[in-house]
Amino acid sequence: MSYKLANEFIDRIIALRPALLRHAAFLINKRTDIGSPEDFVQDTLLSAFQHGDRFEDESLSGWLTAILRNHIANARRRTNRRNLVLSPPDTTRGDDAEMNVFPVPATQEHALELEDVMAALSTLSAVDQDIIWLARVDGLSPEDIGARFGLAAGSVYSRLSRATTKLRAAYEAAPAAVMKCASAPHRHAA
Repeated sequence: MSYKLANEFIDRIIALRPALLRHAAFLINKRTDIGSPEDFVQDTLLSAFQHGDRFEDESLSGWLTAILRNHIANARRRTNRRNLVLSPPDTTRGDDAEMNVFPVPATQEHALELEDVMAALSTLSAVDQDIIWLARVDGLSPEDIGARFGLAAGSVYSRLSRATTKLRAAYEAAPAAVMKCASAPHRHAA
């Protein structure tokens, strides 16, 4: 790899750091026991720099995302936990307020709504979660998402539509499930 090409490669990797950070925060959610998003992104960048000669694809962001996912999966395995990509909303708030990288106004109502959306998103398959995240949060075009998953743009539109419908249904069903549990009769010990 020539010096000019190496510098261009490094610049492209560094330019993708903010998107990787958002994706890492999304993947670990509140699972700070496995590490911070910054740590995973740093590990990803280090791996990319060390193994840059292995990059052969057209999609640098796809390659980096795969490395990031592998680092997070390895961390999960090390903790011997088998959780979903997103953990359920935690009722206790710790010092992870800085982990919230979503552009949400600082009102309780919006934060609760965001938790409901994230809980509904966690009910979807990993592929549906990724497609929604890449399209709606990272703002990638269907062509870019298709390149990442090896799909045609039309297939991405279809999958995004179906995933959005599933997300909407899960989000709308969640309050009903909460109300149903709240209205259930409670048994008291006699």
